[in-house]
Amino acid sequence: MDDALWSKLSVEAGVEVDELITAGRNVQALKVMREYIGLPRPALWDCVEALQERADVLEVSGPMRSRASSD
Repeated sequence: MDDALWSKLSVEAGVEVDELITAGRNVQALKVMREYIGLPRPALWDCVEALQERADVLEVSGPMRSRASSD
């Protein structure tokens, strides 16, 4: 897990991102993560990698997980 990015989120933001990932709303999860982290915004790819790792932690199947496991 990219702790550097994840640690920039408040507990509430982390819960919201987890809920979005679990619901399969990955684009919204990326948007929320980047908004909560603020400026300078992290690179989109860095957020995608962090969310893929988070989906693995949450044991969520779906697009984020399948892309991460196909590498």
